[in-house]
Amino acid sequence: MTNKSFPYDDPEWVARYIRVGPPAFLPGHAGMLQMAAILLAERMPEDGRLLIIGAGGGLEASYLAGFAKGWRFTGVDPSPAMLDMARTIAGPVAGDRLNLIAGTVSDAPAEPFDAATCILVMGLIPDDGSKLKTLKEIYSRLKTGAPLILVDQCIDRLAPDVALRLDRYAAYARASGVDAETVNAAREKLALNDCVVAPDRNEALLMEAGFNAMETFYVGMAWRGWVAYT
Repeated sequence: MTNKSFPYDDPEWVARYIRVGPPAFLPGHAGMLQMAAILLAERMPEDGRLLIIGAGGGLEASYLAGFAKGWRFTGVDPSPAMLDMARTIAGPVAGDRLNLIAGTVSDAPAEPFDAATCILVMGLIPDDGSKLKTLKEIYSRLKTGAPLILVDQCIDRLAPDVALRLDRYAAYARASGVDAETVNAAREKLALNDCVVAPDRNEALLMEAGFNAMETFYVGMAWRGWVAYT
């Protein structure tokens, strides 16, 4: 049965998601994934195992599976519909190298992974101890010296320019071809999303969780990307 919100078995819808889904809202999405892959490859072996937090949709897994033909992927996501989309988008590229689990990082295998990614996820997790718990759970599943790629929307909701940041977010999506109704709804949702925090808060959480040698590798308007190591 086709999911009414995510018709992942409709080729035209899937093609549009690939074109104007996350890439339409995150500046330089393709370049960000390419940089992430290069940073992961610095420490991952050719047959390395990667833990993907928020694997739904499959864009990240699809790109990384094509980048490194020997890597194996374990992805977790709480949305079964988004995991079905990931199977449609990433499945043909990754094949049996992709294992998808419905749940959060707490449901991922405890075995040590060579690396992990957490892309476009932290902005959906409340900063009530849940963000820190997520990062600690990731840390506990990584080998010593393993990299974590973290990419997040970062807005200081108390800053005087918060409205400008939201306007830029909307303007970028409109320029990417997203219809006005979708853009307006996304901007309103972001304005009310108190899970989104300032860049320095994400950095503090990474350090508190035990990560070190942190480096900012990506900046796209209000988006930030870090690589940090266990």
